[in-house]
Amino acid sequence: MAEERYWIEQTADAVEAYAASKPNPPETIVCASGVSPSGSIHLGNLREVMTVHLVVEELKRRGRRAEHIHSWDDYDRFRKVPAGVPESFAEHIGKPLASVPDPSGEYPSYADRHIAEFEAAAERLGIVAGKNVRYIRQSVAYPRGDYRDGILAAMEHRGEIFDVLARHQTPNRHDRSIEERRATYYPFKPYCLGCGKDDTTVEGYDPASATITYFCACGHHESYSLRDKVQGKLVWKVDWPMRWAYENVTFEPAGEDHAAPSSSYSVGKDIVPLFKHGAPYFISYTFVGMAGRSKISSSAGGSPTPSQALDILEPAMVRWLYIRRHHARRFDVDFGVEVIRLYDEWDTFGARTSAGEAGEAESLVRERCLATSAGPVLASRVPVPFRTLSSAADVTVGSREQIMRVAREQQGSGELSEADVEPRLTCAVNWVTRYLPEDERTHVRPSFAADVHAALAEDVRAQVANLRASLEGNWSLEGLTHLLYSIPKVAAGSSPEDDPTPEVKARQRAFFIALYQLLLVDSETGPRLPTFFLSLGREKVEELLGG
Repeated sequence: MAEERYWIEQTADAVEAYAASKPNPPETIVCASGVSPSGSIHLGNLREVMTVHLVVEELKRRGRRAEHIHSWDDYDRFRKVPAGVPESFAEHIGKPLASVPDPSGEYPSYADRHIAEFEAAAERLGIVAGKNVRYIRQSVAYPRGDYRDGILAAMEHRGEIFDVLARHQTPNRHDRSIEERRATYYPFKPYCLGCGKDDTTVEGYDPASATITYFCACGHHESYSLRDKVQGKLVWKVDWPMRWAYENVTFEPAGEDHAAPSSSYSVGKDIVPLFKHGAPYFISYTFVGMAGRSKISSSAGGSPTPSQALDILEPAMVRWLYIRRHHARRFDVDFGVEVIRLYDEWDTFGARTSAGEAGEAESLVRERCLATSAGPVLASRVPVPFRTLSSAADVTVGSREQIMRVAREQQGSGELSEADVEPRLTCAVNWVTRYLPEDERTHVRPSFAADVHAALAEDVRAQVANLRASLEGNWSLEGLTHLLYSIPKVAAGSSPEDDPTPEVKARQRAFFIALYQLLLVDSETGPRLPTFFLSLGREKVEELLGG
């Protein structure tokens, strides 16, 4: 557990030390993340953003000046038509993501759609543009000329860059000799001014005038000076170190694939000295996936989006999932029935810290969940058990009025409002109505099942009658719980206060099975009976138990 609780502090220690070791230590420690909006931005991408965010927040807590910058690599090429997008979009392959239209026409571009969805979710998680993160769109920065000096430096040192790349490449994988390839290598890839795509080949470059000449597969042929305009971008393994230098980046994590030999980081740290800078402090993080059986299990590609996670989890809980696990440890977000246990664990954690029973490290984790330097992060003021809310949402088909009735009875508070229970109330409704598979939903009988009742053993029918007659005086969560367990005890000749014997336990099981058979369609199991009763309402329960 210590490793899980202290990774943020340990990383911040290392980043501080790395910044201090530079010949000219920066006044502001710049920490960077970046994502290509080539599709839905998933929970694995969020780990990069969250890792940087949490380290920057810790540096600020220590009184250091730190900035989180996030690059949207929306000037990357559109590589393939993803699932769910019309095949006609193949005509846009090769264009910048920011130049590909949004399939639905709702957003200015394909990239804008995915960026907008992620930024909205990030804001709910306490990562707020203009407050504790600065977003940079490469589709704006490149054409604006922000990186012109870096591009010119890369073109000047193209031979040296080629040598670095060649050292990291697998030998004997090319048909041409290394000398031929070196002579024709250019680290800049133009977007054609004719068709807008990157099906281009650079055929010449004049260093004196910075004039680049290219031809495109579409037939377009052109020359222009990179001092006048930038219509294209550096290839990825050169682009990344160039931006480290331009933004003076001190810390940037990446997925574990970038940490391998010959990976982008390994290559980049050998190239970045050409831009008169050093590589940033680097850590790798592992994947975040999805677990549990849900309606999106077969279509989420292994990892859903932050907005989908926020459909079922309070924002502070999503932060907790990332905070409590070391960046090098994989984890899954469960969209199935385990979400109930996860809420129980979160509530236990909250109760322990609120009661002053947690240590300093746990208390700091809680603080990080509930607030950032941009302000508070949403969590329910009254933690009504998620199992109560979701069970009521299931039985009442998402009726908020009925769910709140059950919540008030369960809490013993007639003053409990929807605002007290948000966002958990909405999360429970979302989970049941949008994510829970249909065969795991609760299907209540529409009317009394006389045939099922007649088939019950005589002693069980007597217990059911006793229960039905006793509901009015015990209609509360505590009263129903006591009643349901005590009726089989009394039927076995025991006192309600006695510990259950094996015989009594067998009677209780038979009694509960009979109740589920009377209440549900073709099922001998279901939600916890006391909560289930409250969800159905006393009149409905009496009807289904006794006709």
